[in-house]
Amino acid sequence: MLRRNLPTASIALLSMILLTAGAGFRRLGKDLKFTRNHGILAVQVTNADDYPGKGWGIVLDLDPNSGQIVSADATLAPPLGMFGFYVEDGQNHLVGAFADLNDNQQYEKGEPAWFHSDAEGNPTPLPIDPATGKGRTSGTLSKDTVIPARLTSAVKEYRNGRAIDEIITGQGIKIALGDLADLNDPKFSAIRGQEGLWEPASFPVSSGIGIYFLEPYDPGRVPVLFVYGMSGSPQDWQPFFKSLDRKRYQPWFYYYPTGRRLDEAADALNNGVKALHAKYRFDQLDVVAHSMGGLVSRSFITKNVLRDGNPYITKFVTISTPWGGHEAAAMGVKRSPKVVPSWYDMQNGSDFQRDLFEKRLRGKVDHYLLFGYGGEKSMILPSSNDGTVSVASQLWPDVQNDVVQVAGFNSDHVGILSNPAVLDLVERILDQEESPASIPPGSKEKSKGLFSGFR
Repeated sequence: MLRRNLPTASIALLSMILLTAGAGFRRLGKDLKFTRNHGILAVQVTNADDYPGKGWGIVLDLDPNSGQIVSADATLAPPLGMFGFYVEDGQNHLVGAFADLNDNQQYEKGEPAWFHSDAEGNPTPLPIDPATGKGRTSGTLSKDTVIPARLTSAVKEYRNGRAIDEIITGQGIKIALGDLADLNDPKFSAIRGQEGLWEPASFPVSSGIGIYFLEPYDPGRVPVLFVYGMSGSPQDWQPFFKSLDRKRYQPWFYYYPTGRRLDEAADALNNGVKALHAKYRFDQLDVVAHSMGGLVSRSFITKNVLRDGNPYITKFVTISTPWGGHEAAAMGVKRSPKVVPSWYDMQNGSDFQRDLFEKRLRGKVDHYLLFGYGGEKSMILPSSNDGTVSVASQLWPDVQNDVVQVAGFNSDHVGILSNPAVLDLVERILDQEESPASIPPGSKEKSKGLFSGFR
């Protein structure tokens, strides 16, 4: 448990952190204000890639009295049809999509289209749940969709001859699912990782979110999904991407703002994985996560496997994950001028942490836990740590009761990702065909286990 009375040294260190992170807290303050004043409309058009040309997602703020459009926005809908918008508070937003077959940036009669509609097929506002600040819907494009004349007339009046590019407000949320990534792209840099911590709301607009591939999908290779931790970036996984056997595996990575609430990050990941599975029908997906990414991943896997009943995730590797929470998160929630949303979930004893272990993965998913103990003395952490996370948190009893294997390494929190022994072990875990949980105690296979304690 965390100490209630912080030692003077810890308070001094926190004060120093607050001073040096001043610019970050200012950015966070603006971001939190934006979140309070906006809701999210999340949409999936399930057959968006059935048609050639660009697909557009649109949102219209319709005055219910005059029937006029007050504001509008649009975003390119990706091949798998997931997109979203930030909208100001209100319940009068229509959402829809169309396939721009002739690439003229406007809907024309006969083009496949869809609108969120009522039971009679009339376009109707997508409500925002006050509890979550989100509205969700899905649909399919169809050439048979009939858009009421009053709505097309209102759109024409609002556009007044303007192209879509001229009315876009920039509040569309970019969602990538299977897009090819260049890791040298600045959007995947460590600087962007910091932005994801301090600006979790604006990050999806400026940088996008989603699941990226490093190469086109190959049905003959197993996808391995990598999930980074707090303030991390895809570039953290470079050593793994280089060492992974590309003849057998294809690396994917989850790109997300680490400052957002962890359950939200897990939900978004689950929705993305299920959309990719609906398209590619892969039989197996392995998951490798670092630090806080392990918390996000376990929540995602619990939803995907235990709640939704999907069978394709059977291996889960976590590295240096703070299963028991983090001392600095609790200090930040208590003493920081502004609180990064994910800090609430990173506290010891948080609702998120409690819910994370309500159901066991063992028997469905083999969880391999790797931890580090190569840290130096810290004013905040216990003496046994990896420089960022205490060993006690990495080896939290709740998670130890649900793993199949544990291994420790004399590495710090970041260095463990380039430790050759770790890279080798993860590769052998992925190659292992038989679950350690299924091998009878005392058998030769069991004695040959991949893990040999501390390294």
